[in-house]
Amino acid sequence: MNPQQASQPLAELVRIESDPAYRALFCAELDAAIRVRFANRAAVVAEVQAAADRLRALILHGEPGPST
Repeated sequence: MNPQQASQPLAELVRIESDPAYRALFCAELDAAIRVRFANRAAVVAEVQAAADRLRALILHGEPGPST
């Protein structure tokens, strides 16, 4: 890794810290990415819970349970 590559992350951090408009854009994009990640995680949790409910119904009652 050359010194130019090593300084790139620091250069980005310096820009975020020193440029208010760039910082606002960075924070907005970060917030959006976090919201998407949380929404995806919630969707996966809901899918797992639904699958667990179907499996539980199948085991306890021999029923296929509600389909999705």
